[in-house]
Amino acid sequence: MGKGFGSPRQGHLGYVLLLLPDAKAYAADFSLGGDDEEFIGITNSLEDAQVWKKKGKARQAVVKYLDLLIEQLEDNSQVELSIRKLTRLSNGKLKDEPEEDLIFEQSKKPQS
Repeated sequence: MGKGFGSPRQGHLGYVLLLLPDAKAYAADFSLGGDDEEFIGITNSLEDAQVWKKKGKARQAVVKYLDLLIEQLEDNSQVELSIRKLTRLSNGKLKDEPEEDLIFEQSKKPQS
């Protein structure tokens, strides 16, 4: 993040997905070169987090992480993700703050 010429020096940059709040793990966008294959990654570095310009796009991207959610729901009855607003402070540091929490719950199977 912030390596291109078009990124603002400070202020609102967009939105990031906090996938694992306890581990401070974010959705990551790692470029694997020139191919069109999409790589779904996770990072604990805010600088390497995937940034979406619109909150709705970040919300839509949650489906890319369904496998991770399902895995977490096997051990927990509820999993929480967070869409967070990303800003760059005047000192150049990145800061994220809560924008919207998404809660996924395991549904109980009806007994036959």
